[in-house]
Amino acid sequence: MSRKSGQVKRIVSRFFKERQIYHRSDGVVHFVSMSSKTQIALATVVGAALLWVAYASVNVVFKEQIIVAKDRNTRIMELNYGRQLLQQQKAYEEIDSLHKIMKQEFDSEIKTMRGRHLTLQNMIDRAATASKELDELADGLSEAGAPNGQKPVNGNRVMIDLQPAEPTPRQSRLSALQQKAIEEASASRSMLVPEGSSAADELQEMEKASAALYVEQMLPLASLEENAQNIAEEMKMVMASTGLNPDIFIRPEKIRNTALGQGGPFLDVDNMAAADTSFFRHANRAGALVEELSSVQSLMKSIPLSSPLTVDRRFTSAFGVRRDPINGRRSNHYGIDFAAKWRAPITATADGIVKFAGTRSGFGRVVEIDHGNGFVTRYAHMHRHSVKAGQKVKLHDKIGELGSSGRSTGPHVHYEILYKGKPRNPQRFIEAGRYVFES
Repeated sequence: MSRKSGQVKRIVSRFFKERQIYHRSDGVVHFVSMSSKTQIALATVVGAALLWVAYASVNVVFKEQIIVAKDRNTRIMELNYGRQLLQQQKAYEEIDSLHKIMKQEFDSEIKTMRGRHLTLQNMIDRAATASKELDELADGLSEAGAPNGQKPVNGNRVMIDLQPAEPTPRQSRLSALQQKAIEEASASRSMLVPEGSSAADELQEMEKASAALYVEQMLPLASLEENAQNIAEEMKMVMASTGLNPDIFIRPEKIRNTALGQGGPFLDVDNMAAADTSFFRHANRAGALVEELSSVQSLMKSIPLSSPLTVDRRFTSAFGVRRDPINGRRSNHYGIDFAAKWRAPITATADGIVKFAGTRSGFGRVVEIDHGNGFVTRYAHMHRHSVKAGQKVKLHDKIGELGSSGRSTGPHVHYEILYKGKPRNPQRFIEAGRYVFES
């Protein structure tokens, strides 16, 4: 350690020998003596100053380069950010465009489906109402039974079945209709999907779902159309069996056009955008048939198809020419007679309004009921009547009691049906009613 210290002292003494600096001014010589320590301190200060100058110079140069590099990096980042912003803006515009397309198509599909649903629901409700009232009529008629009082052995089947459940021919027809509906649904697709769009699959799924729903709505509509027509035709046959032409007093169809947009109770203006579809053409035809069924149902309620007695009775005299039971001479009998126990309830044979309740010559105590559509029924030889003129009655409401008033040989009810003032054979009407509840 002492050797190293001695070497250092020798090096220092070599470079930093004691020196004297002479300075002459005005003939006077001055000198300054600089020791080794002073020289070392001065060298240290000068060296430190040089190092600081060198560091500052290098630092200024490198900082400028760093600033230039940072500025370049900033510009590059700004360019990249601008590109990303443009890409994002483009992506946003594409998404916004697809959103508008999907919303437009979705709104259009919802509007169309809602229109079809409301149309179908309206007709189903109307057909169901008509079917229910016909069903109630059949149930009411079954209470009276046949003219001789025989009760039905078969259950009532007068109703509209909205689901296809008949044998092969009808199934084949509905299958053909289903295939046609699928083709129509495929041909009517109008969704504009941009090429390569990420939403293409979703839009196609929406199309498939819409087409499937269209087919599902077409089938019950076709079934409803067919059943409404069958029931209406069947009820027309019932009317025809009474001896009357049903076309005379059934109201004409309210919907006759085959192209939608010319009226009809089941479509509103919101549905007109879809007016050219096959569904609404079917709906137009079905609407006409449901309207006809409603007319038939309304008329059926006014036709007296029941017996005036629902209790045990005997058929004692037919309609037409007979031998008079009192004087034995041939005479016209414009009604039919039923005998039953004394004071058995006599009931209305259809809905209507009591036109007359009192006494008439030959008939004794009598009630006459106006059923509308030209039909009037007369119930004679009562023991007493229990209604008054102007009173509304429904099928099988009690209107009086069986008796033997007027020109009579014993307890019975004389029952007449008049259509537009002319007598008709009541037995044919009761037999027609029997067909309704046994069909």
